[in-house]
Order: sequence, then C-alpha cells, then structure tokens
Amino acid sequence: MTDPTTGAATGASPGAPPEILTERRGAVQWVIFNRPHARNAITPWMEDRLIEICRAVNSDPGIKALALTGATGDKPAFMAGADLSCLQAVASPEDFTILEIRAEAAAMALEAVRVPTVAVLSGACVGEGALLASCCDVRIASPSVRFGFPIARTVGNCLSVRNLARLSAVLGTARTKEMIFSARLLTADELAAAGALRNVTAGEEELTAHGQSVAEELAALAPLTLWATREGLRRLRDQGLPPDIDADLLRRCYLSADYQEGIAAFFEKRRPAWSGR
Repeated sequence: MTDPTTGAATGASPGAPPEILTERRGAVQWVIFNRPHARNAITPWMEDRLIEICRAVNSDPGIKALALTGATGDKPAFMAGADLSCLQAVASPEDFTILEIRAEAAAMALEAVRVPTVAVLSGACVGEGALLASCCDVRIASPSVRFGFPIARTVGNCLSVRNLARLSAVLGTARTKEMIFSARLLTADELAAAGALRNVTAGEEELTAHGQSVAEELAALAPLTLWATREGLRRLRDQGLPPDIDADLLRRCYLSADYQEGIAAFFEKRRPAWSGR
C-alpha cells in the first residue's frame, strides 16, 4: 500500500485505523473510505484528507487515474452521507456555513484533479457520498448500489445550488427533482438508465477489478483531451453562479425547527413530525 502524500495518516482518534486508506496500483491511485462500521459516513477529517490526497495526485506525474471506493463491512457501502453527529451540532448560520464550505472544498478538490476519476460504487451511496460520486468522471457499480438524498424524509435540510447543478449534470433536472421529492434511493438499473453509470457488474466480487480495468483504460487516453473536456463541462455547468446564490435557502432549512426535529427523530429512531417552520 502506497500513500502519495507526505502527511501522516491517522484516524479520527488516537489508535483508530485511518478513516481513508490509499493504495497505488500501477498508474491508478485508489482512495478507500474506511469507516465500515458507519457505512463509511464522511467526517470533517475525511474531507480534509481527501483534499490533501487530490492535491498530492496533481503533483505526481506517475499517477494517471484516480479511483474512489468504500471499505466493506457487514454490508457493502460507498458512503452513507455525512456523519450525523456533525450535522447535529448545527445551531447558527456560522455552523452550517462551515459545513457547506468544507464539503464544497472536498467536491471542488475532486473536480480539480488533473487525471480522470472513477467512482466504484456499492451499497449505500447517499448524501455527500452521492455528491462525491457525481463529481467523478465515470461511475461503475455493483447491483447493490443505492443512490440518493432521502433528506425530505429524514433530516429536512437542503442541497446547495452547486450540488443541485452537479446532480442535474449527471441525472438530468427532472430525475434529480423526482429523486429528492420521492425521498427514495435509485437502484443500479435506474442509474444506468439515466446514463449515470458506465457499467453494472454481475456482483460485488468483480467490482474492484473492474474499477481498476476502467481506470487503466482512462489512463491510456490523451490526458489533456480528458482534462480539457471535464474542465470545460464544469465551467459550462457553473457559469453565472454567484457565491451567495443559495444563502437564504440554506439558512432557512438548516436553522429551521424542522431540521432540529429531523435530527432528533433520526437519533430517536422515529418518524419526524414536520411543521414547516
């Protein structure tokens, strides 16, 4: 296992295993989200670490592709969203602004990687996991993948306009809205029908090897052509979006009584009682 960065990889607490693992396989750098007990839910440390790794990849000419996946525990999972203990602490505009800035920095770092990126998906691919997968150039999945944002049923927050743009670029506007309005997760077949997946493997066993194969195929293509295409499409997607376009939307949702009720209901394992306030 080779880590392309120079910083020490430590977990969130002393003695804990790293929450992100890295492994170099030929010209492909793998990033493995490593919290299987929490279905790889992302923490602030993991967001910062992902940014470090993306920057390190950009400075290593030997890396020709980047692949992201999740460690498998009792159930397969790419990433089950953000760690809700972090969301539970949101109580002021400053709090949710910090959360959004950190998550956006991770997404932007992934989109700014100079090499093609592959999301290798299985199991839960929810919330920030679905967003990071949407930031990648290519997605492959096993039949177990479940992709989406059940926030209208769970915690009652909302997505930033930039994240809605990311999803719409992958799924289309109508399917993005239907996914959030139905509060259900899309299956591998539905993602493939939307053009969001390159391949669906026969099972879990073939997924990693197939991810390596796809990454190697991309690594063999003209790198500047791929880079210019992904960067051009990103600019086309984001043109004209001012930085504060969604400040009022985020504030109203994250500081609402409904958001506090949604978080409390999640931890109390009950259905939220929405009030619209």
